[in-house]
Amino acid sequence: MNLVRFLCFVAVTACLFALGGKAQAQNVLDGGLGALVGTPENPLEVGIGIRIDQVTSVDQKAENYGAVVVLRVEWTDPALAFDREVVGREIQVFNPSALAEHASDIGAVVPAFVVHNQQSNKWIHEAAASLRHDGHVVYVEKSSLTLQAPHFDFRKYPFDTQEFFFEVVSIFPSEYVSYYPLEEYSGLGDLLGEEEWVLDNPKVLHSTVIGLSGRDSDQVALAFQGHRHLTYYVIRVFLPMLVLISVGWALFFLDEYRRRIEIAGGNLLVFVAFNWAISADLPKLGYLTFLDFILQCMFLMTGALIVFNVALRKLKVSGHEDGARKLDNYAIKWIYPLGYAAIVGYAIFAYLLVP
Repeated sequence: MNLVRFLCFVAVTACLFALGGKAQAQNVLDGGLGALVGTPENPLEVGIGIRIDQVTSVDQKAENYGAVVVLRVEWTDPALAFDREVVGREIQVFNPSALAEHASDIGAVVPAFVVHNQQSNKWIHEAAASLRHDGHVVYVEKSSLTLQAPHFDFRKYPFDTQEFFFEVVSIFPSEYVSYYPLEEYSGLGDLLGEEEWVLDNPKVLHSTVIGLSGRDSDQVALAFQGHRHLTYYVIRVFLPMLVLISVGWALFFLDEYRRRIEIAGGNLLVFVAFNWAISADLPKLGYLTFLDFILQCMFLMTGALIVFNVALRKLKVSGHEDGARKLDNYAIKWIYPLGYAAIVGYAIFAYLLVP
């Protein structure tokens, strides 16, 4: 796309934003898209700060999360400078739309941006801009929105660590507007309000992506990680599973094979309920998670336990009670405990240890 075509694209986009009320609400800085920002020889340098004050929700099935975010944008444009003696002050304060109108009146422009992984409307709670006499602008907005989290990988669930991002991309190509991160104004708040996840390790990343113009545009992203509170899963999932495994092992000490079959059948139904309850929290994945593997193996072991006890009862009825007791004793000491130890050991190695 040559320069003329790009200017046409910018002008059309400005008209669309001016006509669409909802679009204007999504990015109030877009009102200054009527003129070119910077030049290839001297691109406008824009600082981006991203601070997440709250994480309102994490939807694993939809693979997105909701957040309340404070964005800080800084740049210096000499065209916006004013005479402080005439104005009577060093700093002027604007609401965003007034700043865009002021920039348009004097032939300057406010650099526009988009949130690359935004999924919902961005509702702006507060927004303001300050203009210093030398043309330095600080724009701050606090908003809430839903963001895509396509990098979720549940193979280690519930011991997984997930990656979250908030990505701000310039509408203008990198040769006209370049970004740099504002480290001191970026990060996570002290009270995020998210109980299920422990969110930490925030990092500000700078990169280049394909922007709306179809050319390379600068991007600044806040990346952070989240892992789960394991106490919940220990108490609600792993402890009941351990109890069910212990009950299955205790069945071998019953002399009546018919009673064993009845109790094992009840355990089988419990495992089915477990599987449905856990799968309800996750999307329909094309792979097994760590917990899925454990549950499916427990389900198969319980089914095998029923078949094994039916075979023992058939041996007893057919007059081979001594052989049935030997097999039963062998299962108590070796097959059942070592089988579960092998299942858990393989699951830990294959899902948690191997990258």
